[in-house]
Amino acid sequence: MSETEDTVDTPSIDGVGDRGKSFVRAHPVVVAVLALTIVGLLARFAYLGWRVAHWDEARVAYWVDYAAETGKFAYDSHTHGPVIKHLDRYLFELLGANDFTARLPVAVIGGLLPLSALLYRRHLRGVETVVLAGFLTANPVLLYYSRFMRSDVLVAAFMFTAFGLLVRFYDTRRVRYLYGAAICLVLGVGSKENAPLYVLTWLGAGALLLDVALYRPREYRRGADLVVTKVGHARTWLGDAKPDAVRYLGHTLGIAVVALALFTFLFAPRGGGVAGIYQPPNGPSLWAAVTSPWRIPALVADTVGEVFAPSLHTFPFVTTSAGEYWGFGRIHAVVLDLPGPPEVNGTGETVPYLERLGNMATGLIAKGAPLVAFAIVGFVRERYAAARSRSLVLLMFYAGVASFFGYPLVFSIGTGWKWGMTHVLVPLAIPAAVGLGIIGRWGVSAYQQKNRIDLGLSTAVVAIVAVLVVWTAVAGAYGASARSGENELVQYGQPGDDLRPTLEQIQSVAGTHNGTDVIVYDGSTDDDGAFVKEDPNASAVKEFRPVCTVWGNTLPLNWYLAAYDAETDCERKSQDLLNRTTGDDPVPIVMTRDSDLTVPDDRLSENYYALTYELRTHGSEAT
Repeated sequence: MSETEDTVDTPSIDGVGDRGKSFVRAHPVVVAVLALTIVGLLARFAYLGWRVAHWDEARVAYWVDYAAETGKFAYDSHTHGPVIKHLDRYLFELLGANDFTARLPVAVIGGLLPLSALLYRRHLRGVETVVLAGFLTANPVLLYYSRFMRSDVLVAAFMFTAFGLLVRFYDTRRVRYLYGAAICLVLGVGSKENAPLYVLTWLGAGALLLDVALYRPREYRRGADLVVTKVGHARTWLGDAKPDAVRYLGHTLGIAVVALALFTFLFAPRGGGVAGIYQPPNGPSLWAAVTSPWRIPALVADTVGEVFAPSLHTFPFVTTSAGEYWGFGRIHAVVLDLPGPPEVNGTGETVPYLERLGNMATGLIAKGAPLVAFAIVGFVRERYAAARSRSLVLLMFYAGVASFFGYPLVFSIGTGWKWGMTHVLVPLAIPAAVGLGIIGRWGVSAYQQKNRIDLGLSTAVVAIVAVLVVWTAVAGAYGASARSGENELVQYGQPGDDLRPTLEQIQSVAGTHNGTDVIVYDGSTDDDGAFVKEDPNASAVKEFRPVCTVWGNTLPLNWYLAAYDAETDCERKSQDLLNRTTGDDPVPIVMTRDSDLTVPDDRLSENYYALTYELRTHGSEAT
């Protein structure tokens, strides 16, 4: 007895180790998922700030930096949801404005996504749960875009987690999961405007399952008998729940309040918004309403109205004009192989729907073949070979297939399928885990039966799949291919060359030089791809820095010039450029279009040396 008491009161290191081993033995699935999550986080943090910012990353990062400096913010759908902006805004204040900090929230949330596998563990076998976490950790598409300041991984993570929390509520009837699901749903909507499409795929997949259940009910003669029985169960449950009606009503109101408060916090303008760019509601900004509580109802109403009224035009078939633009035009593209609506790729040409769909299929084969293949295997096994099919597996497969055919309809750019693959692969990960889980269970059974041949074969299959996935993921996320056109994951807006050494020189100059640090020059009369505006003062928007540049053509450099506080000016005449690049204090850095024939190269070469880079994957040389 005394020895036992001593052991409990003064635990030794060995005792701690024994408890750790006991936990591992008792919860091997949880430990395996945690280990995979740690690996995923490390993979996402490694060299996170190394890749030069993509065009899309740069424009959003600039506005985050602007909000951090001025306190002004207003939601604009063209730069997607406010979640990443709010997270980065506070991180910029703590860690500085740079590529690593900008991508950090996506890396953290994308790295934690494998933990969501545990929410589904009652409907998956232990091996399948671990495999699901593995796919969410190492899939090349998810890894690449978890290291990218874009909200596709955020919305995928929040919506997949929200569905998992709803599944947990179904399993346990614990109300806390409903609160968690509501929060994740709002965060999903606040991440990107395609979050409601997840709900539509769930409802559509659920309708398919319902149709099958009513057509061939398992334990009833007819589908009508199933409906009558379920309605009777519902009446019984409602009758039993009457004593707790007040509690249920309270939770319903509580969930609504939490969701609405979070939604308002995310979307409400700050500091009066950004006049001239993103027009805020006419009502009060967030902090003005907080200090004057009687203005909160107006703030909530204005915020909800400003967000959802324009958003009606971002989904197919909502209005006649929106349907014609977003939906019907692309359906004609399916039937007649005609160009879709005027959405463009990097070459400035419209991209037909079938081409978008084909490109996505090619990308999925190149970067997600194991997951897609095992998703098909898992679906076939569950649909046609299982004694009792699991609804979760079938629903997620249907949702993934619907996403595959549906997302090319709503891509805003011709190469949007690259990050759009995220929304196909995440739901398909569950049936894929079932498919690869068959091999895993085969290996476990062989080990228990000491069948060396089966154990060796199953181990070889799993090892080959793991090596293929990890090799493809590492090659896609790191190395030169991460910023060039050689990688299926690299979108046109990614600089094709490594600007990092020159950017570091610009940062050094901006920190030590007095006066103008950079001149952007464009003396050509060709407006296509122009770097400098003809009349910089004509712009009503003065928040853009540098004001004189054509923003769409000089990104991502604008983001770096602003982050480095580099004093930047523009010139359109060669003689004015020469006047500022000669003498006792020449401007240290000049940026020109490589195709500009008015650049006085011979005179500049006396004091400067030229470096030429692609600002996109191709066709965008800047010197």
